[in-house]
Order: sequence, then C-alpha cells, then structure tokens
Amino acid sequence: MGITHFPNGISSFGNTIHGPGNQDISGNAFFVDANVLASGRGRSWDEAYKTIAEGLAAADTDIGLSANRAWAKRNTVYYCGDDISETLVLAAEKTDLIGVGSDGGSMPKVTGNFTIGTAVSSFRVINMGFVPTTTAPVITFPAGMHGWELHHVKLYKIEGVTNSAMLLSTDSRDFTMKDTFIFEDARANKSTIGFNIAGITAGVGRSLIQDCYISGTEAFNVVDTSAYFEGAICRNTIFNATALCVDDDSDSWMFIDCRLITEAAVGNSDGSGVVDWNTELICGNMAHCSDSDGALPELDVA
Repeated sequence: MGITHFPNGISSFGNTIHGPGNQDISGNAFFVDANVLASGRGRSWDEAYKTIAEGLAAADTDIGLSANRAWAKRNTVYYCGDDISETLVLAAEKTDLIGVGSDGGSMPKVTGNFTIGTAVSSFRVINMGFVPTTTAPVITFPAGMHGWELHHVKLYKIEGVTNSAMLLSTDSRDFTMKDTFIFEDARANKSTIGFNIAGITAGVGRSLIQDCYISGTEAFNVVDTSAYFEGAICRNTIFNATALCVDDDSDSWMFIDCRLITEAAVGNSDGSGVVDWNTELICGNMAHCSDSDGALPELDVA
C-alpha cells in the first residue's frame, strides 16, 4: 500500500484522503517538526508542534469531539525531524502518524522506546523508524489495541543491548503489518523475540503480516490461549533466527510463501528446530538451517 498523489495537492494513503492546507478531507491534520525551537498550534508546518506526543494528543482529543462528527473520521499527524530522541507513551484513535523527510535513510527516525500505555483503535504508523534506548520492546501495543497497523516501518536494535522483544502486541486483533523490518545490530546479539504476540484472550485473527523481515533469537512467537479467530495470515515474509523461526502455539496462523533462516543445526527433515506451527495452514515455504536447506513439504511439527 503506497501514497497516491492526485491533482490540486491531494494525496491518499489507504482509505484516508489528504487535502491541501490545514484540513484533511477525512479529518484534521496536525504537524510536528522536532527541530523547531518551540511548539506552535500544530495546524501547519509554520506553527508546528515540537514533539510527536503533542501531535498525537491533539489528534486523539480531536477525534473524540462530537462537532462535525469528528469521531467518525480519521486524523493525520505529519512528523519530520533529524536525530531526535523522544520516549512515546501515547497513541491516537483513528489516526495516521506519517513520517516525512529522511534521517540517514528513507524515513525520519525517533530514538526512544514507544510504549503505548492506553489502547486506542485503528492507529497507523507509516514511514517511520524507531531506535530503542532500553531493553524493553521497541514498540508495545497494549491489550485491546485492535486494528493497529505498521506500514514501511523499521525497528532498529542498539548494539550491546538485548531487548526482550522488538515488537510486542498483547491481546489485540485485526492488525496489519506490511513492508516492515525488524533489524538486529549483529547476528550474535539478537533480541530475545523479534515479534511477540502475548496475553491473548480476544483472539489474534483477521490480522495480516506481509512483505516483512523479522529477526530475533526466536523470530516470531505466539502465546497459546483458547480464543482465536480465523484469518491470521503471514505471507511473503523472511524470518531470521538463531533458534526457532516461528513458534506459533496458537496453531492459528497461516504461513504462505515465507522464507525461514535459522543458525541452528536441525539434523532432520521434519522441521523441528526451525518451526512450531500448524501444518494444515502452511503452503509454499522454504527453510535454511546450518546443516540443510530446501522446501518444507513434509513438516509434521505442530
């Protein structure tokens, strides 16, 4: 999913159409420039907020207003900044956080863990990079954070620090992760888990992971509980691990056309040591370990 540009300065991402000036056709736009000396009203680049937290707080408050049915729309927070540190604890209901410009790459980066304290629905992060400063997950989605989305997002690990997870989602469903990369600083210093799905009671279904790269000592982990929905799909994604690439105790995820790379010596053809998943829900995957590689047509690990 990309940004589509139309005449007259209008662009779109997904279902949101962005118009010129301060007003988004779907909702309101807020602007954050982390390099300004002081915060303005946040309604244009000329009077931008200084912090992402201010922009997200304003967008979340605005989306809850009854005036002009703001609660039924979608807001946008645009962010630019270079070499900026900010520890974030806020997200915003029905809001897109979109990075513009670049910071030593194709997107602006923020140094600081993004630990969301209060769940909101339908929060999307687009074209952003995050660099942690602690061993906590780089991004944490709390229980009930349904409908979160990451598009073209990069999570970077700092050298010498082992994160408990790079991405943690707790008891949340209907999420989407596309073109998102979970990096490690070195093969010998991976996070404990690349993407950890934990504490599930509401189910993990109706979710999609597509065209991503996920790395960790254990790349992808799903905690086992009793409530799941159909439609948890992972396709065309690379998993890079020192141990299990996939540990899906829910037996609910579909894995289609994925590539799995582990440093472990498996020594067998049944897939143990590479994956733990439901063999009835996989198709077209390939694996490589330190002592063999090839297709996985006969996996019996579940």
